[in-house]
Amino acid sequence: MKRKLLTSLLVLATSTASALTLPPPQRPGDSIIGDPPYQAKYVAAKYEDTLIDIAVEHHLGQDEIVLANPKVDRWLPGAGTPVRIPTSFILPNAPRQGVVVNLPEMRIYYFPNASQVVTYAIGIGRENNWKTPQGKTRIAGKIKNPSWTPPPSIIAEHLADGDELEPYYPPGPDNPLGLFAFRLGLPGYLIHGTQKTNGIGMRVSHGCMRMYPADIEQFFPTVNVGTSVNIVNQSIKVGWYHDTLYLEAYPELEETPATFEQRLHKTLDLIQQANGGQMPVIKGSILKMALENPSGLPIAIYERPTQNTLQTTQN
Repeated sequence: MKRKLLTSLLVLATSTASALTLPPPQRPGDSIIGDPPYQAKYVAAKYEDTLIDIAVEHHLGQDEIVLANPKVDRWLPGAGTPVRIPTSFILPNAPRQGVVVNLPEMRIYYFPNASQVVTYAIGIGRENNWKTPQGKTRIAGKIKNPSWTPPPSIIAEHLADGDELEPYYPPGPDNPLGLFAFRLGLPGYLIHGTQKTNGIGMRVSHGCMRMYPADIEQFFPTVNVGTSVNIVNQSIKVGWYHDTLYLEAYPELEETPATFEQRLHKTLDLIQQANGGQMPVIKGSILKMALENPSGLPIAIYERPTQNTLQTTQN
C-alpha cells in the first residue's frame, strides 16, 4: 500500500520545464496561484542527481528546492528518492500589476494581463554592499545581446580573490549578462540572464537579478519599457484558497533579521488582515512549526466555517 501511494505521488521529470504561466486566483479574495495547495507534486531523483540538478531541470531556485525538501540530502538524494516540486504560490501582498519581485522568496511575479500570472525563480544580490534594493521602479530599457564592462569595484573584488576579469565582455553566450537584459530605473541594476544556472535561487550577484536563460528569453519580448517593477521584502505571506487560509514562510534576509516573536507578531497581523480584521482561532503549534521551519510551501492554518458547517453547528 505504501509503495502504491509513493508511486502515485511520483511524477516523471521533464527537461522542458520553464516558467509557470498560470491563471490568476479564481475567487475574489483568493491569493494562491498554481496547483491546489493541498496537492503535492514529486519527482523521483535519479542516481546521478543532486537537488540542485533537479532545481535547474524544473527552473526552480536552489534555496527553494532545499527548503521544500528538508530531509533530502542536497548533494546525494539517492536514486528513487521522492523530491517535492513547489507548484503553488501565495501572491505577494502588493498590487497585481507589472513586475513584482519578492526578495526572500527569490521569485518574480509578472502580471501581463488580467487573465495570466507568470512566475520565475531568480538569483539576487549578496548581503552587505551587494544587496538587491527594495522599492518601486520601472523597466527603463531592454538590451538584446548586451556587452559588459565590469566596474572597478567588481574588478577589485575579483582581484582580491585571485581572479582577474577582462576589462570588456562582448555580446555573446559567454557574456556574464547572458543574451537578454532589462535595465531598471535604479541606476546600475539589471534583470538579466546567466549561464551560471546553479546560482538561481541564491544570493550570489552584485545586486542584479539573474534568470535562467530560457526564462529570460521567454520573458524579454513580453515586457515593455515603462512597466512597473515593485521589489518587496516579504518573508511571510498569507492568503486564501477557497475557504482555507494558508501561510508561506521563508527565512529572513540577513540584512533584515527578525526574532521568532517578531515573525509571530507579523504573521498574526497578516492573518487578521486576511480575515477581514477578525482574528480566527489557530493552533499555536501550527504557526510555531511553520515559522521555525520555513519551507516556502503553502501550509493550511485555518478553515473558515462554510454555510453547511454553520447550519450543522446551529442545529
